[in-house]
Formats: sequence, structure tokens, C-alpha cells
Amino acid sequence: MSRYVRQPAYLSREVFTVLSTRPTIFSRYVLLLLILSCFSACATVQKPLTCIVPGRELETIQSSIAITMKSGEHGSGGRGYLIFKHPDRFHLAVLSPFGLTLLEVFSDGERLTCLVPSRQTAYNGLLSELPETGVLKNLGMMKWVVARTPLVDLSNGAGNVIVPSGDRLFFDKDGLILRKVSRQGDQVEYDGYRNANGVAFPETIIIKNSFGDTVKVVFDEPEINTPVEKAALTPNLEGITVLPLSDFKGL
Repeated sequence: MSRYVRQPAYLSREVFTVLSTRPTIFSRYVLLLLILSCFSACATVQKPLTCIVPGRELETIQSSIAITMKSGEHGSGGRGYLIFKHPDRFHLAVLSPFGLTLLEVFSDGERLTCLVPSRQTAYNGLLSELPETGVLKNLGMMKWVVARTPLVDLSNGAGNVIVPSGDRLFFDKDGLILRKVSRQGDQVEYDGYRNANGVAFPETIIIKNSFGDTVKVVFDEPEINTPVEKAALTPNLEGITVLPLSDFKGL
């Protein structure tokens, strides 16, 4: 008498077939591949964005980050942290693999300060003093990158719109901004939105200027709208030699 085995609902037909036959080295190998492919597929599915609080705006960010920078043929990357306070204050630090601070960048409106601890030197000046090429210019665009998205009418089904500033904004079907392009050709991409304290916040941002220099920032469990100490946004220049920002040539 044959024995009938019911296929469990949580198993695909292919996996069930392998499990219900006599185990062999080949069938075990196939089963492993099927399970791994299932896990891989699940990992790439975007989780539904839920519990977003309507009207809640981004005020502050505090997060560990992974950062990758590329200018021309030169590139570098590492880990660090980013602290931001709306509308235009931020502090970004890049760390070595051993946890030493390689570079700190502070922004206060249109003024930028780059601190290189190993040289006991800081470079201070207006963002407009920087050359148009180079990743430092991209970092100075952080205010523009995290600026609040203006209210736009997407009821006509358009996926993109030009706002009064001249920026072209691209949205997904849920009204989340995917990309922003300035009149000068600078752009930023936003990917992997997550609920962070009721705010839809992208896991990854990629900043690219019109010359092709790029900065990619990946956030690791960002804290959104928690208090930020004033000292965290102010460079400590005691005992530091301060030079013009235009003198900064990189690390």
C-alpha cells in the first residue's frame, strides 16, 4: 500500500519534492541551493513602510555610517558617523580601521571646517571657495541633500516634477523621493526607506556632482529627532593651526 504525504503550505513544490524522495548527495545539494535561493530572494524584498507619522519632519540625525568617496580615478572609504541638525548644521567624521579619526567636516550654513587631527590642522572658509570638482564639495551639499521635500501634486500620475528652486524631483508610487537633480546637474539618490521614529528615512544616499565625483553614505540604525548637543556640531580648534579652506588638498 502506497503512503501519501501532504505537501506543507510553507514549502515550495520543488523543496517538497526533494524532501519527500530518498535522500542522496545530489538531492541534498539541490535542496541546499533551493533554500539558499529562497533566503536570497527574501533578503531583497523591500519591507512595507508602516507606522509613518503624517506631518512629522526630519529635525536631527545621529548615526554610524559607512562612507565611500570617489573623485576621478581616486577613491577611498571607511566607517564613521554623521550628526545633522536642521536646517544646515552637520558634523561628519571618517575613522580609520583602528578607530582613529582621519577627517572631520563641520558645516555651519555656508561655512565649512575640515579638521585633520593627525596634522593638527583645520581648514576653514566658505563653501563657495572650494573648486567645483572634488568630494569635499559633495559633502558641502549635505544641506541640499537632506532638505525637506516641498509639497507637490502627484495626483496626475507624474513620477517627477520641477519645483520653484529649479530642482527636478523623482518619486516612487508611494510619494517617496527617489532622486533629486539640481539645475547645475548635481544629483542625489535615496534608497532603502525605513521607518525611523515615525519618519520615512533612506538607508542609503548617493551624492554625485556634475563632474562625476561621488559620495555614498549608508546609515546604520540612525537615531532620528533625538536631542543633539551644541558641542557635537562645533569643532574644537584649541591648539589647531587654521588655514584657508582653499588650501585643503585632501588627506
